[in-house]
Order: sequence, then structure tokens, then C-alpha cells
Amino acid sequence: MLVIDDAKTNRHYVASLLAERRLCDECLEAEDGLVAFKVMRTTPVDLVICDLNMPRCDGLKFLRLKGTDRALDNIPVIVLTGAEESARKIQALTSGASDYVVKPFDPSELVARISVQLKLRKLQVELVRANLELQRLTQIDPLTEVSNRRHLMTQLDAEFVRSRRYDRPFSFVILDIDHFKRLNDTYGHPAGDTALIQVATLLKQSLRIHDSLARYGGEEFAVLLPETGRESGILAAERLRLALEGGDIRHGAARLVVTASFGVASYPHELVTKPQDLISLADAALYDAKRSGRNRVVGAV
Repeated sequence: MLVIDDAKTNRHYVASLLAERRLCDECLEAEDGLVAFKVMRTTPVDLVICDLNMPRCDGLKFLRLKGTDRALDNIPVIVLTGAEESARKIQALTSGASDYVVKPFDPSELVARISVQLKLRKLQVELVRANLELQRLTQIDPLTEVSNRRHLMTQLDAEFVRSRRYDRPFSFVILDIDHFKRLNDTYGHPAGDTALIQVATLLKQSLRIHDSLARYGGEEFAVLLPETGRESGILAAERLRLALEGGDIRHGAARLVVTASFGVASYPHELVTKPQDLISLADAALYDAKRSGRNRVVGAV
């Protein structure tokens, strides 16, 4: 927590009260709003107790400063006001304060209001965490834990817009595991799931950090390669093909022989005016790779 007050004795009193009631492990102190703002930008703070009347940077100025940094939005502020400061009290609440306590205050009232704000903050943090996890789950394939098709399409749309705006190349790769049905029929569907998981791992290990991998559907995967022209895209796909061909993919004691066929399409291309055109070209190239013997890379022409 952080206590802001120009009077040292007041800061120490509040800090000792918080320690006595075991409301925080560490209590930071600041003599005005400017010092407090600098502290909050470098040190995690769960809650702020701020006096309104201070020289140089008072409570209202502090609230305005805090409002300029979105990273501090969810940190509650309890302001300490005088009984006669009705207008400034309202101004503080409209400026972002979460609550107020009138001085001279009852220590139990301050503790109660702090406890309420800490509970609310905890709920907010948990809600943000839950929303982030929900967002992650809507973007991830649950089996392989790479992106799902929907998320990849969002990324493809964004990359298409970026590349067209700045006249930059990029490539899109679709790959399909060869004879996947035969693998399932021979070893069972659990072996197929194991193969998909290990294929995803091998592909991720062979890609650059800014490339995007997704499970496209069934035994198909897709890869988005930013800043990658046609020849570089074909080379990248060949690197992936070799990684799978030489990969040590196992289900129990059995080593699974897994290969894949690849179709590569690149932007710019005279037939590509929208993202779906790129998908169609890559899909046609994949079909050619399958038809011409599998376990190979074909680039769209």
C-alpha cells in the first residue's frame, strides 16, 4: 500500500495502523502526489490512501496524474478529507477516487473501507485473469495448444492489410499429414492424437518467433510467415518437412513414421486480392503435392 501525506506523523500513524491490522506486508510513503506517482510507476501498489490537502501536488492533482497512466487504472484510492470539504470530496470522487474518509477518522472505519476496497481489487484482478484465460482458450486448439483456425484467420487478415499497406511480402503455408487415416487404423486414435501433439511441437521448434502456427483442421496445420517472399517461403516449408521426416515421434514404444505434404502461396501475387485468394492458392499447391507423391513442398505459381 501507499500512504500520501505531507505530514510525516500522519503517514507513520496510518502505516502503523495498517501493519497492526495486518492489512499489508509493506507500506510505502510519499510526501506529495508527484512523488507518489513516480513510486507507483516503478513499484506494485494494491491501494493508495491519499490526503487531499498537500503543498506542490495535492490529492486532486495526484488523481489527475494517475489518470494519465492506464496501467494504474485499477488501483483504488481512498482520500482523506476534512468535514468541511464537501465540494473537494465530490471533485475527488469524480476524478477517480474510490472512496473517502472524513478526518479526524475512526481507525476502525478506515480499516473497514480499506478492507472493502482490497476485496473489490482482488475480484477485479481475478476477473481480468479469467477474461484473459477465456480469450486464450478461444484462440488455442485444445489438443495441440497452438492457435486454432479462427485465430489464424484473424492474424492472416491483419498481415494481409499490413503487407499491402507497406508493400511487404509474406507467405502462407498449408500442410497435411500423409496417410493419417492409416496411422489411426494401425495404432489407434490415441496414437493419432499423440502424433498431432508432437507434430505441432516439431513445427514450433522449426519456426521463427514471429511466425504463426495453427491447427487448421483435422490433420492439417497452417503457418503464417511475415516478411517472407515466395522462395523463402518454400525454403521455410522444406525446413518444416525435413523436421517432420526426421522427427522422433513416438507413441509408447512405437516410433511413428510421420511425413507431410506442403502447399505454399505468397503475397504479392497477381491472383491475390484478398486473404481467401492466398488460402485457395496454398490449398491448390497442397493438392498438387499430394497428387505428385506426398512428403514434398509445392509452391503456387
